Amino acid sequence: MPELIPGHTPSEAPFATLDPLGFDGRIGRLRFLVWSTVITLIAIVTGVLVLLAVNVSPTLGITCGATLAIAYAFISLRIGAQRLHDLNWSAWMLLLHLVPMANLVLAVMMLLMPGTEGPNKYGPPPPPNSRSVTIGAWIIIFFIGLSLFVMAALFALGLMATLINAATSNTL
Repeated sequence: MPELIPGHTPSEAPFATLDPLGFDGRIGRLRFLVWSTVITLIAIVTGVLVLLAVNVSPTLGITCGATLAIAYAFISLRIGAQRLHDLNWSAWMLLLHLVPMANLVLAVMMLLMPGTEGPNKYGPPPPPNSRSVTIGAWIIIFFIGLSLFVMAALFALGLMATLINAATSNTL
């Protein structure tokens, strides 16, 4: 049951401030989708730079890669914890990411389930999404839908089986 703030009804409860460096607070599903996608794209770009750095100096490349992997894991855990707090769930549920198939179910639930209305035991509701978050989320959703459509079309045309066979036999 959501906690009531004295002097406020649930519909007029104040919004929480976003805490980009902590595990406290709540974020909604659109903000979770956009932040997760942006941090993943940054990780991919920096991963390519780390691979280039390994060619120059293996020690430098491995050190930078390990540092960036730790930073990516920390930020991903923070974003996931805040999203679980919006669902009124403990951040300890992130441990389900270590269990096969449970990680997929948890990820889908985090993306699709709406957060709790009003304040909950983890604080007031997150602020409304900005226009950039909304536009970014719709762009991401469009590309996810487009990629699913392309995969379905490739399977329907039989091209995906050819590509998979070519990839596994190392011939194109």
